[in-house]
Amino acid sequence: MRFPPLLYILGWLMMGFGAVMTVPTFVAWGYHDVEVQAFFQTSVLVMFVGVLLILMNRDSNLTLTHKEGFFLTVLSWTLLSVIGALPFYLSGVTTSFVNALFEATSGLTTTGATVFKGLEHMGHGVLLWRAMLQWLGGMGILVFAVAILPFMGVGGMQLYRSEMPGVTKDKLQPRLKETAQVLWVVYTLFTGLCALAYWLAGMPMFEAVCHSMTTLATGGFATHDQSFLAYNSPLIESVAMFFMLAGGINFALHYKVLISGRIGFLRSNEELRWFGGMFLVAVGLIFLSLVMHDYPAMEAVRVGLFQVVSLMTTTGYTTTDYTLWPVMTMFILMSIMFIGACSGSTTGGMKVMRALVVIKHSFLELRRLVHPHGVVHLKIGQQTITPQVIQSVWAFVGLYVFTIMSVAMVLSAFDLDFETAFGAALATTTNVGPGFGDVGPASTFVGLPAGAKLTLCVAMLLGRLELFTVLVLFTPGFWRR
Repeated sequence: MRFPPLLYILGWLMMGFGAVMTVPTFVAWGYHDVEVQAFFQTSVLVMFVGVLLILMNRDSNLTLTHKEGFFLTVLSWTLLSVIGALPFYLSGVTTSFVNALFEATSGLTTTGATVFKGLEHMGHGVLLWRAMLQWLGGMGILVFAVAILPFMGVGGMQLYRSEMPGVTKDKLQPRLKETAQVLWVVYTLFTGLCALAYWLAGMPMFEAVCHSMTTLATGGFATHDQSFLAYNSPLIESVAMFFMLAGGINFALHYKVLISGRIGFLRSNEELRWFGGMFLVAVGLIFLSLVMHDYPAMEAVRVGLFQVVSLMTTTGYTTTDYTLWPVMTMFILMSIMFIGACSGSTTGGMKVMRALVVIKHSFLELRRLVHPHGVVHLKIGQQTITPQVIQSVWAFVGLYVFTIMSVAMVLSAFDLDFETAFGAALATTTNVGPGFGDVGPASTFVGLPAGAKLTLCVAMLLGRLELFTVLVLFTPGFWRR
């Protein structure tokens, strides 16, 4: 492991992070918020340390190995979470650094779980910084998932490698810049359109900007404690659903459609078709369940559609307390939270692509029982899936379930009831945000013990970085020459 190039890259990351922090600094100054000093001090400190790391390691060879790529990824997300927490803590928004770290980690991993209450009364700089953390985290996971993970063989992420232009298998660096530029253009364009749509739908401009960032990042941080219920506007909810779904689609497909002008790329993508099918089934079942329990039909359509979009894209916006719904809907919501949306998107969860491989491979094995000598191949679209990819997908799914259960078990040691422990573990590992029990959509995570919050910080990072990326650091072989 060569640390000088890692420190050099971390220096540039800190420089960029500190420079971005000047935006909420000026906003806080413009609105005369008391938090302006905390943002200014943190920004200067972070940029100063970043410059030192750059100058001390500027002669480093920047061609990274896969091993160094793994380590740099985990190190950078952890470090930026700590840095992101400093303004919350130094400004006095919270007197607990654990709470500040939880909020920043939730933001950067686009989870959306929060420990803050009274958002309507918080400074504009703080609200904007929460939104910017999610927006930056959403962009970060796009570059990470599309440009790096496919070539590390992490849980079948290589399945959509061919979707993204500007990616090469030889090294991490050469065309990563080109890939990042493509993603930035698409991501920024959609964010701008989303902000404009929110504003035209009646949302105040500042809130429209904040929500556009958290919508495209499928993060879910809102500017009101009641989330989208505070607006009570079907038009605003429709805008949110459209752009949440946009954030849940592989951004490489967005790029192809924008460049070619052909919508056919969306229709021909099998993962997207399955995503649409699962979405319609979930909406239909929840509608039937609510209507059978005497919900008005129009209300069942409105709240059911919004919550399915929000939770399946792992955004976490709410317009109602879904924990009060019939028990059947809880199983449906847990299922779509677990699966998530498409690969190459800003969403969390297991991803539809992996679910598709598991489902097809299971039916393939049943077919082999009937025709033991038949030669059959597993295909997704026109792509034949190799046994190595199938094995990695099954390994990921097994580890994903094991991780959620392990986190729930640790949380239960802090005397949390089963519903709260499992709901919190599921909501944070899948990067959804609101869970069940005492951490449902009508509550926050502030009441949990400090140890439970730190555990959930780890769960959020594990879920966002696709498990293997973090856990491989704890294997003896990783550190051998």
